[in-house]
Amino acid sequence: MTYQPHHPLVEAALLMDRSIRLLLTEADALHAETWILGVARMAGTELQRSLLPEATRAGAGGGGRRFWSRQPRLVEASGDQQGRRLVAVLLASLAQLGEPMAEEAIICPPEGSAGALLNLEQTRERLGALVAACARSHGLEAAEMAEVLTIATALALHQCRELVPLTLGAGLAVTGLVEGARTARPMAMAG
Repeated sequence: MTYQPHHPLVEAALLMDRSIRLLLTEADALHAETWILGVARMAGTELQRSLLPEATRAGAGGGGRRFWSRQPRLVEASGDQQGRRLVAVLLASLAQLGEPMAEEAIICPPEGSAGALLNLEQTRERLGALVAACARSHGLEAAEMAEVLTIATALALHQCRELVPLTLGAGLAVTGLVEGARTARPMAMAG
């Protein structure tokens, strides 16, 4: 049997999936909503970082552009193709996992991210260094890490589908993507 290597982004996504599960597990339990939202928030954060000027990405300060607005059942990318691409990557990854879904089927939860055990800043504190280390070790830019984390979000959705219905889980993922992208600020690269 010969080994068939995965695409580099898929390899990184599998690593992120395993590592994030470990970092979010507490008392031998992993909270499904926190996991889904956490990975998606980091994907949105990385996407926003990819849109920032180079000096800002390096931590020199400055604000980020907002490019997503959240509607009750639908994501609009406000003219930004990178945001729509992440939704397409999420849906394509789910289809590859045997969970095909149309964007129209996504149900954004009315309570937003209130069901998570970690807020956005706690998520970034817990996962930021891991994301930065993965980017460095795989030689990936922020836009590529956004895709890696979106694939890892699809993996989380697939693994949590018995706890969180897929349409609602995808809504949590979109909520996390929007939340991470909307409020992104420069994150210093660890180490």
